[in-house]
Amino acid sequence: MPSPSREFSPEDLDDLANDLKDIQEGLAPSIHYFISFQTGALLDHLDEVRDALDLQLINLTEMLDRLKRGLDQVKAIRKTVKAEENETSEDEEVKESEQHPHQHHATKSPVAKSPKHRFSPAAKVKVQESDGDADSEREIEAEKEDFETLFQ
Repeated sequence: MPSPSREFSPEDLDDLANDLKDIQEGLAPSIHYFISFQTGALLDHLDEVRDALDLQLINLTEMLDRLKRGLDQVKAIRKTVKAEENETSEDEEVKESEQHPHQHHATKSPVAKSPKHRFSPAAKVKVQESDGDADSEREIEAEKEDFETLFQ
């Protein structure tokens, strides 16, 4: 059933227009307050996130500096160990040549190089036993400890 038509008086229409105008004027500050409140909370949260990221950046920078210093120390140790190895091998060569002067002379003589002679002086070679697989970390650590005890 259709509703009966209601007639509006000009005063009623003016009242409605004024009510709509009041709502419209009140709506703008309400929207502004809502948006600013939400935006403020979001900005506060973003500030906290930025502070946390700044702290992480500081921590990571310090860690990078420590890693660089550690790498520099490792390089210096490697350089020292390599120099000590070279020095040790030179000392061993000198000692061997002093202990076996005839063998040293024989290897330089033209007779030892001649194809007529099948036998050359025995070379001292240290044979390392291998079990066929790559060295485990434990074996490598043991070799490092053995190496370090040589220089103590």
